[in-house]
Amino acid sequence: MIKFRGYILILVFLLTACTQAPVVPKEQEKSEENIVTTPDGKITFEVINNIQIPQEKVETIKEEILAAYEVIKNSIHTTYVPSDRIQIFLNEGNQNSWGFAKEILLYDIKDDRYPLVHEMTHSILGYGNNFDTSSGYFTQEGFADYMEQKYGNTTIHSHQIMKHFIDSNKLIPISKLIDTNYAHSYFRPKFTNEYEKNALMKMSYIHSSSFISYLIDTYGIEKFEQIYNDKDLAKKIDEVYGKHIDVLEKEWIALINNQTDLTTNEKLIMDLYNFVSVIDKIDPKYFTKE
Repeated sequence: MIKFRGYILILVFLLTACTQAPVVPKEQEKSEENIVTTPDGKITFEVINNIQIPQEKVETIKEEILAAYEVIKNSIHTTYVPSDRIQIFLNEGNQNSWGFAKEILLYDIKDDRYPLVHEMTHSILGYGNNFDTSSGYFTQEGFADYMEQKYGNTTIHSHQIMKHFIDSNKLIPISKLIDTNYAHSYFRPKFTNEYEKNALMKMSYIHSSSFISYLIDTYGIEKFEQIYNDKDLAKKIDEVYGKHIDVLEKEWIALINNQTDLTTNEKLIMDLYNFVSVIDKIDPKYFTKE
């Protein structure tokens, strides 16, 4: 992925790719001290320290695993039954992390940017039908980022990034992001230009995260629970919220427009100017409604 070094890297670049098959790093020698079982005995996590960070740091991650498990299991309820054993690989580098049914690959460990809560949300609550893309990406990635922002390492809310996108006339229609006919081209774009591909993917995560946060904060998590992982999301949203997606989108945009602008220094730290310069090169059709 593109190595954006500012905070834009931290926020969603917390991004996960739960529906492809990355190369799993070589498993190091197992250690019984790096096994942690949840208090209810339902899941055993095995932490595999591929980068040989100090055991003190591993112990911290083990504590974070148990804390994340508690908030995730008490967030929303799904029909998915998680694996009773999940391996968590601690890996070198700052590339995308991944969350699957039986394994989680974490990066950015040394910089404390690893999206543990995001990935565990996928592994515990499920993703599509057996971790495929049959139910799209929007609610799954949006909620995982919501949980990461609330309980993980993220310190700046996606609403602030969205404000900058809207001010730059770079708004992706929510109707496209929730449509399984379009979603793949946003969340997993196949551009030949790697910079543009990763920029559009990251934008899609930020949009979903911000919109899901709005739904939960405004209408409650119980309603969101009813639409999570639903394939026909537009119909389900209309049914659960009693409003068309376009109406909810307008409400959300009104909220974003009332956000405080990021300072110039914050934008520089996040490298937002360079990020938007890449977005400017993406075909305008991705930002227009059909």
